[in-house]
Amino acid sequence: MKKIVSFGLMLVLAMHAFGQIPSLIEVTAENFGPYFQSDFKNVLLYVPQGVDTIVLGSSGFNYSTEDTVPMVIEHPVVIMAAAGLEEKPVFTHPNTGFVSGEPNAAMEIFRICNDVEFHGVRFVGNHESSNGCKYGCRYGDWIEPGTERPVKAKTGARIVFDNCEMEGFHSLGDDSQQGNFLYYLRPDDTSLDHLRNTRVFFNNCIIKDIGDEAIRIAENEKYGGTNGVNALDTLVVTNCTFEDIDAECLRFYADKDTGQEGSTYVDGYVLVDHVTVVNCSPRFIYAKNYRAVTVRNILIAHGRSPSASRGDRGDYNIQIQLSGSTVSHIDTFDVYFTMDYDPRIGATKGGYVDESTIYGYDPMFEDYENGNYTLAEGSPMYYLSSDATAIGDLRWATHMPVAIEDEEIVTGQFELMQNYPNPFNPATVIKFALPKTAVTTLTIYNMLGQEVVNLVNNQNYTAGQYEVNFDASHLTSGVYFYRLESGDFNATKKMIFLK
Repeated sequence: MKKIVSFGLMLVLAMHAFGQIPSLIEVTAENFGPYFQSDFKNVLLYVPQGVDTIVLGSSGFNYSTEDTVPMVIEHPVVIMAAAGLEEKPVFTHPNTGFVSGEPNAAMEIFRICNDVEFHGVRFVGNHESSNGCKYGCRYGDWIEPGTERPVKAKTGARIVFDNCEMEGFHSLGDDSQQGNFLYYLRPDDTSLDHLRNTRVFFNNCIIKDIGDEAIRIAENEKYGGTNGVNALDTLVVTNCTFEDIDAECLRFYADKDTGQEGSTYVDGYVLVDHVTVVNCSPRFIYAKNYRAVTVRNILIAHGRSPSASRGDRGDYNIQIQLSGSTVSHIDTFDVYFTMDYDPRIGATKGGYVDESTIYGYDPMFEDYENGNYTLAEGSPMYYLSSDATAIGDLRWATHMPVAIEDEEIVTGQFELMQNYPNPFNPATVIKFALPKTAVTTLTIYNMLGQEVVNLVNNQNYTAGQYEVNFDASHLTSGVYFYRLESGDFNATKKMIFLK
């Protein structure tokens, strides 16, 4: 159980004196000034003292810094909005701008060197209190100004953005210097032994107004030396919306050796699923030399030309490479291209595109001109996806046609039926039948294969028909799996939770 404190730094100091630093603190507009000197860096100072969770308690409040260098995530921490806030808390940076010869000048809000989770917050590069930020977050090594103390980025760092918004990252008046939300730095250490196997998750996020690639993980190949580097262990982007991106929404490379004979590096796992892309440069994703990329259920609509500095990015929507990578269930509509290129959705070097699931339908947004990308009733996107929900970010799929209840269970054999209703909010019923007595388990898993809840736990069930109620109120929207195991029988089915 976490110890919780919500009324400021003085109490934290007092508890620290007695060896009782809380593991969770809440920072509000009221205590941010008097107790933390209006600087989020002073909040982060207590993470190495035992604080592992920081709750942002004020709606729409700007949690920033007065310093001229980024805020550094040097130790594992979870930073999250308090429940029930009307507006997401904001992170920005005053940013004096990049100055040649001053490598620590603030070009980003956060430098990530360790595990971090952000839940329910906004990152704003063009905030009125800022001079503009080129980057939202950069992952890589850090040199502490003044002491010159080096901070090495963690091997296997876990970086999570959940229910977040990212907006307005551009350079400061220099068209040759674009902007990104997440950017992997060029390492100075050519051995790169410490920059490996990061795990990056974007879920339920909106990323908009970015001056170059929104997510860029490319420096591992470009500057990786002769041995290359496997920068990613996992990259998962699910239920996200990209709007007004000047280059690719996602651009990432495998290690330098990938695909070459004798390479010792194994590509990580990449899943890009249920994404809506609107008013962006033609390229959605460029995955170079990756063997394990799955891109599916992507809606790309009402596109535009790339920025003037990225005119070469106007040729295609999706490109993956190497065997093991697949593209399926893609819809494009009213997409503008500046270059003649074929195919627009393609795979080279052995990658696979399921041409039977590449569509060109009008998604029928309710109010595209005003940023409402809700799929209207009757949109062809419904039930066109790989999981029988909708193509695109499922948060816009609020008019799902009513599901039809499955047929009755057949008696005398093992049977796991599709849950009903499906999609559901927040409760559904799972039916199954057993022809004989057996030890039985019914378990719910998320998209990452992690157990969410055990509904039936190794119980001895006699032959018969059963119904189990499942309430997902405590979960986030998305795809889940339920698995029945009874004796030698097992079966798994997929279900959709839409809030």
